[in-house]
This record gives sequence, structure tokens and C-alpha cells, in this order.
Amino acid sequence: MKRLIIGLIVLVGAVFGLDWILAPNYSQFDLTEEGAIEGQFIVFLKEKEKFSNQEKIYAFLERKGVRINRERVFADGIFGFSGKITKEELDRIEGWPLIRRVFSNVESYTQDFVVQTTRPRMQSDPIPQTTRPRMQADYDSLLQTSNAVKFVGGPISVESSSKKVWVLDTGIDGDHQDLQAHLVRSGNLAKSFIPDELEPYVDLNGHGTFCAGLIGAKSTDPESEFVRMNGVAPGASLVSIKVLNGEGTGDWGTVLSGISYAIARANAGDILSISLGSKYEKACDFFNDPSFGRLRNKIRQRGIFVVMSAGNLGLDDSPASPPSSLTNFPGCMDGDNFITVGSLTFGESIRVSDFSYIGMPSIDFMAPGDRVFSTYKGNQYSLQSGTSAAAAIVSGIIYLRSSPPAGNETVRGNAPDQTQYPIAKID
Repeated sequence: MKRLIIGLIVLVGAVFGLDWILAPNYSQFDLTEEGAIEGQFIVFLKEKEKFSNQEKIYAFLERKGVRINRERVFADGIFGFSGKITKEELDRIEGWPLIRRVFSNVESYTQDFVVQTTRPRMQSDPIPQTTRPRMQADYDSLLQTSNAVKFVGGPISVESSSKKVWVLDTGIDGDHQDLQAHLVRSGNLAKSFIPDELEPYVDLNGHGTFCAGLIGAKSTDPESEFVRMNGVAPGASLVSIKVLNGEGTGDWGTVLSGISYAIARANAGDILSISLGSKYEKACDFFNDPSFGRLRNKIRQRGIFVVMSAGNLGLDDSPASPPSSLTNFPGCMDGDNFITVGSLTFGESIRVSDFSYIGMPSIDFMAPGDRVFSTYKGNQYSLQSGTSAAAAIVSGIIYLRSSPPAGNETVRGNAPDQTQYPIAKID
């Protein structure tokens, strides 16, 4: 039998050449952009029975002598892991070189890279809950909401729904008066993937609390003379998945762990709200790899929506050459049920915000993101600008509609962009 195997290898080598046999049959993406993490990789494994769940992958890595934090192993929609790994360890995972071409365990891998909150272009000082409304251009004191929420047709209270919005961000302030009653605390669904910040309902940054408020905050005192907050869908069920630290930064491997975790527990109609990213053109190419194809199919089959912010490096940073949303990851991800949102500035006129990324097919909708009022950490409130706000608003719209927003109206991009973008609204 051994002679037969050797004979087959020699025969294949004669036909295809030794380089073909020894070459691994997978895609490797080398990131050269600033922010790539040296020595830290994301490895996708082939869809095999031995990798069908997290425990099997973890056991396989242990047998290969590779030590990876269990939380960084993912096995729902995508199969693999992320972490510090050497070339020698990768060789052991791939398998015996002479049969690697056909039987490699690895489908693709890339350097891991830094991601961060879609940083606000403008952010006020925290607004105490005892503040009387003064920002009439930004806040509706009768509806106790941001005028951005009013613009899209909200707020519309949720009476009863089994749907959830999984907020992948810096955490949510679990003590905030307008959020605490609607945070999902049962079933151990909320989770932190940040080792030094293990409580998902503590937000040391404020960004996650801000986005959560726009989705589903509900005022605890409708008659209050002080500021309160009603989101697009007041009372929506919110689950905190902490994937960014108190500085608002993290890595894509951690975010993937959060996505895989949420997919495994989400039901049809649930929304993954992801307001984070960084500029990585090669990472956008990486999404077209078959590993991500399975992820796209899994999300479509499960009936889950993924809502992402487009990014904030727009015309004000590069007026001569508007940056394309196709360079901002993960907002560049495209596919059924993947929705990327850019920002609108509204008032006397409606226009695409100068800071917003632009470009189709990546961007699916525009929504208000300029001077938006919402909840903030420490039981406070904040006024911020950014595509994070726009994405959160669209997450609330989808929660109400159980489908993508209505896009009956459009707005033309800023010169030289002449694209007509759908404006996200409830009706």
C-alpha cells in the first residue's frame, strides 16, 4: 500500500510538477496597511466533520500543539480561529506537505487587524439626565427623541416581539434609565469577548450605549421636563456583545468570534448591529473568499440581518477624490441581508454628510447621522455625528419592519458623486 501511495505521488508529480503538489490549496492575504497585527492571524478551516463545532476545533488545535484562547475559536457560519501563531504551528495545522494540496485543513488565512468604533466626527460633552431640552434643532421634547429618529418616522413603540438586536460594540450601560428594562439578561445571551472587561452591560466608552439608545431606548418618564430618550423602536430587546474595549478598539478576530456567537443564538428576524470598522482594502477583497461565502449563506438562510456603518472618512478628508465605501471594512461586505448605511445631514435641505463614505454597491441606504441625540454611558446623554448613528437607526427600522427600510426617496451624492442613494425610512 505504501508503495502504491508513493507511486501515485510520483505520477502526479510527473504530470503537474512537484511545486503543484507541495503548494497549499488556499488563499493567503497579506495585509500591508497600518493596523495589521504582526504575528496574529485569522485562520479559516475547511468544512469538515472534525471541525463541526467549537470543541472539536479546540481539541484539534491542542493535538497539534497550538494554544489558542477558547473564546477565539468560531464554528458557526465560519470555521476557524484567531490568535498569535507561528509559521511552524501553521504548518502543523495544514497537514503533511506531500498531500497538502488536496487534503489541507486550511482554507484561507490572513493577518489579523485592528478595528475600532466608527469614530464620531463630532461629539458633545456628556449631557446629564437633569438637563432641560435646549437643542431644538436636534431634539424633540414632545416625543423625547432625536430629530433624526423623527425624520425616519419614529419612534414607534414595540408592544411585544421575540426579535432581538445584537449590538456588537463597546458594551451597553446596563444601569441607564432608558435602557435597563429592555436589555436581555436571561439565557446568558449577552457576552463580552474583551478579557479585561468581562461585563457586557458595562460600557467604559459610551459608543455602544449611544447606538443602543437609537435602536430601542424607551423614556422612563414621558412627562419629564428633562431630557429622556426614545429610540426608533422603544422597548426593542437589546443584547450586548462586547467586542471593543473601553478605548473603542479591538481586532477583527474578536469581532468574528462575536459574530459567530450571535449567529449561533439568533433567530430569524434578529439583527446584528455593527458600527465599527477600519480602512482595509485587502480585507474587503478577503470577504470575497469562499470562507466568507459560507458566512453570507448562513446569515441568509437563517433570516438574520447584518447592519454596518459605512465609515466617516469622507469628502472633508479627501475633497478631490471621495473615498469609496468599498475600502472600509466590514462596511464593504455585500450580500443578501448585509446592509451598509451612510450618513445624511438634514434640516433646510437633505444631503449626504461630508464625512460619510460614499459609493455603491456597498452602501445600501443613507440615514440621519449628523448631530444625533441619544443615550450615553453613566446614565447620561450625548450628541454625536457619524455613520454609527445612521446604522443604529436603520437597525431600529428593520426591527419594526422585519425587512429592510423603505427607500422610496433618494438623495444625490455630493459632487463629483452623482449616485442616487435610497433614504431609509420606516414607511
